[in-house]
Amino acid sequence: MDYTVRALTIADEPILWTMLMYAAHEPSLESVQRQPILSRYVDGWGRLGDMGFVALVGEKAIASAWLRLGSENDTGFGYIAPDIPELAMAVLPEYRGNGVGTTLLKQVLRSAESLFPAVCLSVRSDNPVVNLYQRLGFEKVEGSEVVNRVGGISFNMVYKFIV
Repeated sequence: MDYTVRALTIADEPILWTMLMYAAHEPSLESVQRQPILSRYVDGWGRLGDMGFVALVGEKAIASAWLRLGSENDTGFGYIAPDIPELAMAVLPEYRGNGVGTTLLKQVLRSAESLFPAVCLSVRSDNPVVNLYQRLGFEKVEGSEVVNRVGGISFNMVYKFIV
């Protein structure tokens, strides 16, 4: 499959809303945008610490992986510390299984390595992407299991950069 990867820009906020809809397993953009716990991952994209990449087939965004810093007053599901950004990523269903997610995640980690001590995330325990995270070096944060907003189990993972 031929696709290109480029860095996200401020102008890509609409792409991120769509990707967040898939990442959060939500039925519509409106449902993502009206939930503050979800919209915090995209709203006002382009602030300090925001970074990520998008994969495109032609002009169509097919996947994205991005990082956003939180704070004690603005925590995401996987929040660990204010200097550790949280990863969000999604691949459109029809493009999964082609290595696009792996490519984007590796690019995000390479780009974040000199900027942050680690990257964190929250993932549903039954999501197949857990295998990708483990393969690339993410480790489960012990004791982080929670009942998620849809009644399943989620847990946090962290990727620590070697200093």
